[in-house]
Amino acid sequence: MKKMYGFLAAFVTASALFAPAAFASKENNTVAVRNVGDQKTYDPYRTTDLVDWQTHYQIFDSLFRETPEGEYVPALCTDYKISDDGMEMTFTIREGVKFHNGDVMTADDVVFSLNTAIASPFTSKFTSVMKEATKVDDKTVKLTLKHPYAPIIGCLVSSSTSIVPKKVYEADPAAFGRNKPVGTGPYVYVSSRPGESITMDAFPEYWRGEAKVKHHVVRIIKDNMSALMAMQSGTLDRMVPNQDYSDRQIIMDDPRLRYYEAPQACTFLVAFNNARGPFADKRVREAVARAIDKEELILGAVNGMADPTDGGIVPMCPQAPKDFKGLAYDPEMSKKLLADAGYANGLNVTMRVIGATNYTKPAEVLQAQLKKVGINMKIEAMERGRWFDLVLNKAQFDITFYAHAISVNDADFCTYPFLHSSQLNGKGTNYMGVNIPEMDECLDKARSALDAETRSANYARVCEIIRDESIYVPCYTGKRTVAAVAGLKGVFADPMQRYYVYNYEW
Repeated sequence: MKKMYGFLAAFVTASALFAPAAFASKENNTVAVRNVGDQKTYDPYRTTDLVDWQTHYQIFDSLFRETPEGEYVPALCTDYKISDDGMEMTFTIREGVKFHNGDVMTADDVVFSLNTAIASPFTSKFTSVMKEATKVDDKTVKLTLKHPYAPIIGCLVSSSTSIVPKKVYEADPAAFGRNKPVGTGPYVYVSSRPGESITMDAFPEYWRGEAKVKHHVVRIIKDNMSALMAMQSGTLDRMVPNQDYSDRQIIMDDPRLRYYEAPQACTFLVAFNNARGPFADKRVREAVARAIDKEELILGAVNGMADPTDGGIVPMCPQAPKDFKGLAYDPEMSKKLLADAGYANGLNVTMRVIGATNYTKPAEVLQAQLKKVGINMKIEAMERGRWFDLVLNKAQFDITFYAHAISVNDADFCTYPFLHSSQLNGKGTNYMGVNIPEMDECLDKARSALDAETRSANYARVCEIIRDESIYVPCYTGKRTVAAVAGLKGVFADPMQRYYVYNYEW
């Protein structure tokens, strides 16, 4: 199958060439990884959070999986066909695959799982193009699409299209999501302690063969320095380093550790509530856009370890327009726009952000920059789950700083879910309240076209609308980073943060 991106292992930095000290995890054949917050749910159809997905990738499988080289290959299907018109996919279901409870996966389970995902607003990034799944026979499932869709395989790699046992999920969906998940994945959920850890064991009857690492622990460590100290002491084996890159050199200089980098599949941006509040006025949004010095922001927020971006599409996407120019930094124009909007004497706003350094540090720099033009911005840092609930799910905010991340290397994933009017009002993740007919038209044309030229032309226009309407302000894209103990093999930084512990071994 064609590679979706071929650079996953291209940028790897080793901290030293020395052998590490013996770690307890290695001795116990355990891999302990760090999460920054608690698991909100084990239900793959009820979350949009990358933190949740990290655990889902261990418990569940999908119809396809991603290899370390970045290829999409069949997983719970053995073969597939796409109709000539691009409207139907037919899958041959892998035989003999067992769920963790011992039941054998059936075509009915696959149909149920896909249709449950399609019905959920949480999965819309991946499923909004899907119409329904139907059973052809005991070995075959058909997925009908609403229209042709070039990146459809990538949708079926996602945690959001995981396959679950129909009878278990239907019996008690709440319990399934709370603490009784059952999948076909390499690890079986054992237990969890809120604020502390999640424990999983290797599934002996896993269809690809039992994992080499027999025990997998997720440790909840909110503080970055505490996580680094845990890894240095041997109680943690893998973590995402500080996202301001302040601990990069420390990790690289430690002979017991390894540091990995790859391109980052997201754009950090300032997002506005376009539907209500002060930023419903385009002049106020543009005032913010022209008050941001991106070079200064990058230096203060991530120690210069990022590249400024003007286009509203993640730069690594093949459809992202090259050499795109955003609005120029112009504080005097910013002040004039605010005065024209009725805020000549200043504007007071609150920026709600996730309480992590990759959001709070840029917020502090932005706070100082906006103050210079008369915008007094209070920063409200909150727990990750609460931010998702209030901002992303309920649109209860005026301004925020967030990262639009993609899980498939295609422009549709950083535009349609956030910008199309069909994704408003809880039907998707259009939390910014965008409702622009021309935007809808461009996004519809781009996602249903199969030729690259048509898609790129429409996405170029999407970027122009984002800039001209100041829907949000793209700021920068950095590097995806991972740190691990030196004895752990199979670790690399993935732009999409799709990590399978099954690939690891000591």
